[in-house]
Amino acid sequence: MDPERLALLYVELGEARAQAAVARAMEDLAVTLERMKGYLRAGRSSGLVQGAHRICDIADPLGLSSLSRVAADVGEAAGAGDKVAQAATVARLERVAGRSLKMVWDLQDMSG
Repeated sequence: MDPERLALLYVELGEARAQAAVARAMEDLAVTLERMKGYLRAGRSSGLVQGAHRICDIADPLGLSSLSRVAADVGEAAGAGDKVAQAATVARLERVAGRSLKMVWDLQDMSG
């Protein structure tokens, strides 16, 4: 995680707007991850690729670099059609997303 990116977001938007933006991003992240798990079960590689791009779009501005990297790995596995790698990287994405959410909320709690 890059806490400086998250701090920059707070500076740019102000505390109240940044908190609202982060909350929306975290909700969007959770919804996207659930959709991706459905795409995985349904064998929809194109949905996994789209979801991976969406997660990168959410994670990057928040400084969640590990989450973005794992999402990119999911996209690569989906693009290659490797079902085993898709399952493994989506499972890893779930774990990293959980840790990332916890870190963001912990940082928000410390700030205010």
